[in-house]
Amino acid sequence: MVLGASEGQLPLIQKAVELGCYVITVDYLPENIGHHYSQYYVNCSTVDMAGVLAAARAMQIDGITTFASDVATATVAFVAETLDLVGCPAAVAHTMSNKATFRHFQRTHGCTSPGFITGQRWAALSDMLVQLKPPLMFKPVDTSGSRGIRRVDRLNLTECAQTFDYAQQFSRTKTVCVEEFIDGIDVSGDGFLADGQLRALITQKYKCGYVPTGHSFPTDLSAVDQVRVLAEVTQTCLALGYTNGPIDFDVKVAPDRVVVIEMSPRLGGNGIPKLIRRATGVDLIETTVRYALGQPVDLPSTLTVHNPCGSWVFGSECAGRLAAVTPADEVYAQVPELFDYLFAYQPGEDIPSFEHSGNSLGYALFDCPSPFGYHGTVQRLRDAMNVQITCHTTHQRSSHGAEAQR
Repeated sequence: MVLGASEGQLPLIQKAVELGCYVITVDYLPENIGHHYSQYYVNCSTVDMAGVLAAARAMQIDGITTFASDVATATVAFVAETLDLVGCPAAVAHTMSNKATFRHFQRTHGCTSPGFITGQRWAALSDMLVQLKPPLMFKPVDTSGSRGIRRVDRLNLTECAQTFDYAQQFSRTKTVCVEEFIDGIDVSGDGFLADGQLRALITQKYKCGYVPTGHSFPTDLSAVDQVRVLAEVTQTCLALGYTNGPIDFDVKVAPDRVVVIEMSPRLGGNGIPKLIRRATGVDLIETTVRYALGQPVDLPSTLTVHNPCGSWVFGSECAGRLAAVTPADEVYAQVPELFDYLFAYQPGEDIPSFEHSGNSLGYALFDCPSPFGYHGTVQRLRDAMNVQITCHTTHQRSSHGAEAQR
């Protein structure tokens, strides 16, 4: 059983089918593309634990997992634990899936963390702001993909109140975590834990604001700092009691400390696991499927980059309607180093603005033998795709690969 059936979960669904599994996809959107690849579809929200459990029991599943979705991880863990299947302990998944709970965990277990406060009412939080040193990050505690995240550079109560209200709109529990901004190098990574041993690869990360727009391997993070990152991630996982399963993490690296910003017991989206397979030859997606089914995990002791490559996640600066885009086969022809490409919309469809990762238009994965060639390949892709968008508001132009036209 796979929770979620959007483009983000498609690599996992396709891999499970390829391995001969009978795949059941679960979410509340019957038009999602993943349902076209699975053998059975359950119409149920991935956060409806009781509903998913009932379906899992009725279908007598052998394993359950998710992909690129933080909100589904707690349900995966709950169902796995209830049915005595392989998976992350439910309490651990709950801690990782809630930003405030995770910060409290870091504080009480000696893990490095930023100063923070959290709550559901601005009136109560505003009196505690003096405990924190700006800049401050406002984050809904129970969402992912940079949804609702904003930064405030000074303790202006009016601005802070407005930012709190904005973040709260994205939280199912109406809870916001306000934390001190960590200045440092922003890195991400995906990997797998086997008996407490972490096999992971750290990406070179590209962002626009707080939204990731791409990754590449190898990272230019120093070998010493890579060891520091993997040590902090491992220490945090062991403190949580999470010793087996997939892991996705975001970390800030400063000269005096390494801080885990967040982590999740699943693999990341936007093609990163496919990128890792291209770079190292190690298929973490297949590993995740086999692990969920209780099969042995066979991984090398380290993940080593043999084939440098990169990803570009693209979106539109404005909400509007897709007017035109170059067909995929022509894009492949114009950019021969491209090896995987997903454009999730068709001409004539409405598209969102790229305010968070859930609003991307797709991604491109490409070989990148030169560390200086990443941005050049992205520009060639941008030109080859020739995306044209009619914006709902005029005088807007996308910087993420979509040309806005009035």
